[in-house]
Order: sequence, then C-alpha cells, then structure tokens
Amino acid sequence: MIRAIRAGGGPQYPQPATEAPAARRTVVFVCPQGHNVELTFAADADTPEVWECPKHGTDSRVWYSDSAGTEDNAVPRTGKTHWEQLCSRRSEPELEQLLAERLSVLRAGRVSVG
Repeated sequence: MIRAIRAGGGPQYPQPATEAPAARRTVVFVCPQGHNVELTFAADADTPEVWECPKHGTDSRVWYSDSAGTEDNAVPRTGKTHWEQLCSRRSEPELEQLLAERLSVLRAGRVSVG
C-alpha cells in the first residue's frame, strides 16, 4: 500500500510506547530589530550564542534559555496582555459603552469589516 504524505511529516510507523521523547530545552534569540526567534534544542546540545534572524539575516543574540528543559521555566512575560492594556486605560463600564457603540455602528452597516 502506498500512502501520499507531505514531506517532513514524521515517521509513518507506530512509535513504541517505551520510547520517551528526548529531553529538550527552549532558547529565545532576539535580533537587533526586536524579532524573537524561538528554537528548541536537545537538552545536552551546545547552544550557539548567535543565530541568524530569518527575517533580516542579522545576528540574533541569546535572550532566554530554558536550561533545565522543564515546563516550570517558561519564557518570562515581557508585557501586558491586550485586555490588561485596555483595563489600565478605561474602566469596565467605559469599555462596555464603547463596545455597544461600535456594535451599533457595525450593525447599521456604516463601517465595513475587514
């Protein structure tokens, strides 16, 4: 039987339940323009200090490395969520009023979506 699959789709045979995935760790590189490049390496692999930014081709430097390779060491949060930013500028009643106004404009067909 021949099966059509996409390239790089992984092994096409069942994995034995006894095989545990290799230990991994996440390394985040930051390019001079501020783009993050997040890569996963084997836990025992040497990590390069510099990685090429896929968008600009410039050298990205290590910003964060999950050296333990566990989920407890997640990438530190670098900012507020969209909701936190909204709440820092407006109260919830103001947000509800603004939402009602924008929904009425959309329903009236005065603004196109997209």
